[in-house]
Amino acid sequence: MTDELHLASWAAAREALRHRDLRQGLYDEGRALMDGVIVNLHGAEHTERRRLENRLFRRDTFAFWERDLIPVLLDESLATHRGAESDVDVVPVVRHAMLRLAASVAGLDIGADTVDFLHLASLMSRLAGASTVVHATGDKSAVVADGLAALDEMREAYLRPAWRRREALLADVSRGLAAEDDLPRDVLTVLLAAREHHDLADDVIEREVAYFPWVGSHSTSIALVHALHHCFDHEDEQPGTLRKLANNPDLLQRYVHESLRLHPASPQSVRRAVAAGRLPTGERFSEGDLVTIDMTAANRDPSVFGLDADSFEPSRTISDGVPRWGLTFGSGFHACLGQELAGGLAPGQSDGAGLHGAITVMISALLLKGARRSTVNPPRRDDRTTRSTWRTYHVTFDPEENQP
Repeated sequence: MTDELHLASWAAAREALRHRDLRQGLYDEGRALMDGVIVNLHGAEHTERRRLENRLFRRDTFAFWERDLIPVLLDESLATHRGAESDVDVVPVVRHAMLRLAASVAGLDIGADTVDFLHLASLMSRLAGASTVVHATGDKSAVVADGLAALDEMREAYLRPAWRRREALLADVSRGLAAEDDLPRDVLTVLLAAREHHDLADDVIEREVAYFPWVGSHSTSIALVHALHHCFDHEDEQPGTLRKLANNPDLLQRYVHESLRLHPASPQSVRRAVAAGRLPTGERFSEGDLVTIDMTAANRDPSVFGLDADSFEPSRTISDGVPRWGLTFGSGFHACLGQELAGGLAPGQSDGAGLHGAITVMISALLLKGARRSTVNPPRRDDRTTRSTWRTYHVTFDPEENQP
């Protein structure tokens, strides 16, 4: 009989996330969309895939995106979503800004047509819902079926043209008609170049390319809105906070990291034991056992984060070796590839110019434009999932609050 082990302490959660005999299990219910995707791989197969794709996630690349690309994408998305109304919902604004970046990283060639892009965004929302169906509150089989239909649409409209283009470019390189430096730096190109050596099936490549756009855009937008909400709350308690944050990215980043700690993208992480074992903290499991890690509880462990661990306190003191964002980006060999892109690096962690992360950069840009929480359209939580997310979050832009 299969047992279930529940872990809630920081120490046990961290060790479980790092344990080699515990494989990813969060996406088992959405395996039709996630089978063979990097986050779902284990052992040597995961190591090989990560080694292939790691070359795309470099700090100098993140620094370029943060400095020169993300602010432009945010402005373009704002221009698309701001209409005649007095406020704008920042959930799709941020999600679509990051989707343009994430789709490019994945290897989808997105043009300037707004209608076409919004169609892709709709497909990604459906894929996200199906992939994380474990947290859905409705008919899960219908959610997965809709996700598979979205994958079919994405394949025809976006993936096949991009695939053909990259196959032609790879053929030119193999014939000496082009240099490797001329190839796009994206997941699709990397996997197509390696598919024979690594025995990658076409459907696995399809699911991998489909995964990056939705995870990169949805998780970042959810995290950003949580952090922005805390910034607005602090402004209500201490007027002038937003002006201070807009002009101090190091301070704003501490707000972001504290919000990430309190609001992990998934409230639970799930692992399945591939062999019997024991955690360094003493908990034992048998082959086949389900290990449920309470990420929210672990990130609020008072023995690590203090007696006020449930509170939002950006200035809290944390021991060396404990990330300010807790375990939100995972730990060990399954740590999120994009954690530095989203959250940046804490001061002192980088030899060159520090990374503040996409979330900090975009919140700063919004605050510099005079963003304030709307009093006409209050925020709405998303009741379609057990994840802590906002369905809508409207802000207004006060011209008098625009920063120099």
